[in-house]
Amino acid sequence: MLGSFVNVITSNTFQTIAQNTDSCVKIETGLKAVGRPAFTLIDRNTDKETRKYAATKEFLYQLLCFGIYLAIIPPIFKNGGFKLAQKIFKKEGMPAFKNAKQMLAYHHLAYMTPEERRLAKNKKFLDLITEDLVNPRDNNAKLLDYLIGADKKSGIHKKTLEKQDKMFDLAKGSIEFSSIIGSVVGLTILAPEISHLILHPIMKVFRLKPENNTEEKTPAISNAQPQNLDKKA
Repeated sequence: MLGSFVNVITSNTFQTIAQNTDSCVKIETGLKAVGRPAFTLIDRNTDKETRKYAATKEFLYQLLCFGIYLAIIPPIFKNGGFKLAQKIFKKEGMPAFKNAKQMLAYHHLAYMTPEERRLAKNKKFLDLITEDLVNPRDNNAKLLDYLIGADKKSGIHKKTLEKQDKMFDLAKGSIEFSSIIGSVVGLTILAPEISHLILHPIMKVFRLKPENNTEEKTPAISNAQPQNLDKKA
C-alpha cells in the first residue's frame, strides 16, 4: 500500500500536476464544485429548500470561478509570463516557441529519460514533433535531437546544456508565477464581485430562494419628541 502511494507521488505525471498552477486550480475548482454542494445537500440540520438553494448557488459560483480562470489566466497572465521570459532569454538562445503551452511541453520532455520521450503514447512528445512546437527556422535542430535522445553526441557542450536547463527552469517559473498572480486576481477579486451581479438574477430564473427570506429592516426614525428623563428615578 505504502509502496503504491510512493510510486504515485513520485511519478512524472504527479510531479507535473503538482508543479503546474493551471492543473492545481482546475482540480481544486472541480472538487469544490462537486464536494461543497454534495456536503451541503446531505446536511440534515438544515431544511430542504435552504440546502437546495445553498448547493445550487455554490455550484454556480464555482462554475463562474472556472470560467473566469479560463478567460483570463491562459491568454493574459500565463502567456504574459511566457512572453516576458522569452524577451529576457532571447539573447540566451531561447527557442522561438509560439506560446506558453509549447514551452511547458518542451520543458516537461527535457526532464524525461530518452526512453520515456520515445513512447508512442507520450502525447506531449507527439505534439512536439507533429505540431512543430519548436520553430525549425531558428536552428533548434541540435537541441531537439538531444532532447529526444536521438544522439547523445549532438554537438552541444555540457555547459551549454546546463545553461539551457537553467533558462527553461526560470522561464517555467515566470509562467507559473504569472499564473498564480492571475489566480489571485481572478478568483479572489473578480469572482466575488461578478457573482454579486449575476448569481442572484440566475437564482431567480431557477426560482430558488432561501427558506428564511426575511430581511432585517432598519427601524424607522421616530418623529416623536424625546421625553424628559425622570432624574429623581
